[in-house]
Amino acid sequence: MTAPEATKEPLLFGRYRVHEALGESRLAVVYKATDLRLQRTVLIHLLRKELRDNPRKREQFIAEAAHSARRSHPVLLEVFDSGESNDRPFVITEAVEGRPLFGIGALSVAQALSIVRQVADAVALCQRHRSDELPLGLFHPPISSANLLLVGDGQVKLVDGWFFAPALIPADLAHYRAPELSAGQPPQRSSVVYALGILLFELITGQRPIHGEDARATALAHLTQSVPSLARARPTMYLPSVERLIAQATARDPAQRFPDAQAFAQAINDLWRELTVQTRRLVVEPVATVRPPAEIAAKRQPAAPTPPATPPTRPASRQDDLRSRMSRALTTSFDIDQFRRYNLSRSLMGWFVMILLLLMVAFGSFWAVTWAIERFGLGEAPRLPDLPAWSLPDLSWPGNTAPEQYVVNIAEGLNLRSAPSAQPDNIITIVPNGVVVRKLEGPVMADNIPWLKVQVELNGQIIEGWMSLNYLRPQP
Repeated sequence: MTAPEATKEPLLFGRYRVHEALGESRLAVVYKATDLRLQRTVLIHLLRKELRDNPRKREQFIAEAAHSARRSHPVLLEVFDSGESNDRPFVITEAVEGRPLFGIGALSVAQALSIVRQVADAVALCQRHRSDELPLGLFHPPISSANLLLVGDGQVKLVDGWFFAPALIPADLAHYRAPELSAGQPPQRSSVVYALGILLFELITGQRPIHGEDARATALAHLTQSVPSLARARPTMYLPSVERLIAQATARDPAQRFPDAQAFAQAINDLWRELTVQTRRLVVEPVATVRPPAEIAAKRQPAAPTPPATPPTRPASRQDDLRSRMSRALTTSFDIDQFRRYNLSRSLMGWFVMILLLLMVAFGSFWAVTWAIERFGLGEAPRLPDLPAWSLPDLSWPGNTAPEQYVVNIAEGLNLRSAPSAQPDNIITIVPNGVVVRKLEGPVMADNIPWLKVQVELNGQIIEGWMSLNYLRPQP
């Protein structure tokens, strides 16, 4: 890289203006730059300086760059150019900005399936290019929520993430390591299916299922630990079909898994059709009515034969896209908490109606007895005792001031945390955009972020936790 006199920002090959370093991936330092010839923002992936004299890592970087240039998919970064600068190979790719899915919390089942379906389709594309020289197909970035960027409305990019220090990347990838790899066996096409199944579990529950004290312990834990059921992490969820999908994808024996990413993607499609199948309308024959004699006589007259009636055809409708269909199917899934609340409300209503009827009978009887005594002069009519004076209690908040309320103001939703800290392990849940929360205390500064302790109602449940004030706006 050379720096012209007009600016301190380096210029690569007289074409790429380098602005800033975004971070380091497994093999490269990633820079944000501008292509001066085409006037567009790009990313420069330059082999890390300490790996320049490592022949194996250098060849791996060049091979992965060549593989990346041979495939094209919306989930994968497009390769524009490659070269070498100061004995360090580099690759120019499209620029991407987004939020890593790592630590984002639990997503809806519809969102999780849609994201994993996109990634599985990209991996399947790479696996279809397999040959004798490439038995696993073309290279793709390792599967990890830290390598997945949410770049649009449900759209993701699988990148070789630069969000961790290189020393922390092995510990991150160990959460997705297939058991056969930890046992020292060569990778198979079903090894990536295992990682995709772990990813699906993580996106639905907000937590990774396999853990260890360090990278090695986590990798070896896949040999003995099994992925738990979704119900253990989210007790109100009951989706046996999704449970079976994850269980087969994360089977410890590779022979029991889906054989490759294409089969896994097809299984998601089949699950989709199972959850979105429509029932046919019941056809009821019209009830026969008694006709007047004139109509009966007219019916007896011979009539010209008429062509057989053709059944009415339903107008063709445009097939819904994947996200909308899955959302409709999964929003009708069985929720045990909702069922219990429904039964409780019916029970309370029944008791209320019964008490009301008893009071009506009692007051009616008292009125009838009083009227009879006064009407026939049978004595002094009974009177109800005087009720003590009573007034409604003051239900206003302390100080007679309304509580401060805020509205979540971020499209992807805002994490509700157990403590005022940006650590990913203290996330309770994710609160959707537009939900109103009530301030309990704060603000408190931590990690250079102002935090509020709030109370929010989600699915009929009151939850307390901490939220970043940066993504809350006061409710007018």
